[in-house]
Amino acid sequence: MPFRDLAKIDGIELFRDLPLAPLTTFRIGGRAKIFVRPRRIAALEAALACLQDKGVAYKILGRGSNLLIDDKGVEAVISLAALNALRDLVPDESGGSILTVEAGHGLGRLISWTSARGLSGLEGLCGIPGSVGGAVKMNAGAGTWCIAHILHSVCFTGPGGSCWVSGDRLEYGYRSLEVPSGAVVSMVRLRLFQKERSSIYSEIRALMKKRTKTQPLGRPSAGCIFKNPPGDSAGRLIDLCGLKGLAVGGAEVSFIHANFIINRGGASSADVIGLMDIVKDTVRSITGIELAPEVAIWGMRQ
Repeated sequence: MPFRDLAKIDGIELFRDLPLAPLTTFRIGGRAKIFVRPRRIAALEAALACLQDKGVAYKILGRGSNLLIDDKGVEAVISLAALNALRDLVPDESGGSILTVEAGHGLGRLISWTSARGLSGLEGLCGIPGSVGGAVKMNAGAGTWCIAHILHSVCFTGPGGSCWVSGDRLEYGYRSLEVPSGAVVSMVRLRLFQKERSSIYSEIRALMKKRTKTQPLGRPSAGCIFKNPPGDSAGRLIDLCGLKGLAVGGAEVSFIHANFIINRGGASSADVIGLMDIVKDTVRSITGIELAPEVAIWGMRQ
């Protein structure tokens, strides 16, 4: 493992055998043999180049939501948590504003910042405990709205450097964005528009009230565990099959929202995978529909 080579890079924090479970919303996972936290984009470029040169497989960590990590851990992790600056806010030719923000910035904090300034566009992501980069990588959203609708451009960083790609050249899918091989979403530009703050806050309150009633926000989870099939809802199908409350070890299908698997205490990655398999098999057997994971899985299934 290239620990000494990484230690020579200016602008990074470096750790050995760092526990990853506390860094995820699921509170599940083993250790990273090498954990790298760049504080600047140049340091991220250098870390990526070093790991690629040494042939070390690595994972990119944002805020740890939408993620299940194997209890055996992983080789190397690059955390974007320290890349969390608001770069600039400039007028847009359409009358709105373009906000440039680094990928590690938390969604909740960003929404608070934009709302206080009467900047609208991010309200649909309220209550999601992720990072800006993670939201872009998975094209996060709610209902028919997704972050692609306000994405002006994305900065991709790889071992060879960084470059901006316009939003109209990006390839989006349902809960996905095509990222060039070996590259990382390091910064984004969001197209926001001016709106009365009272109206923004009212919309946020309404969305949070709904999520509080329909999602187990107080329990460790990774959010929705399966993607919605075309024209249907994974939660509806799982509920239809009578699977709410089904448990394997410390993992349980939530009684509040069937597409959430919660960690009710001491759940292992194997517990979650086992429960996911039972849910998939049952839904397929009863409805004929194949559910696909929405959660990213590190270790057991790539």
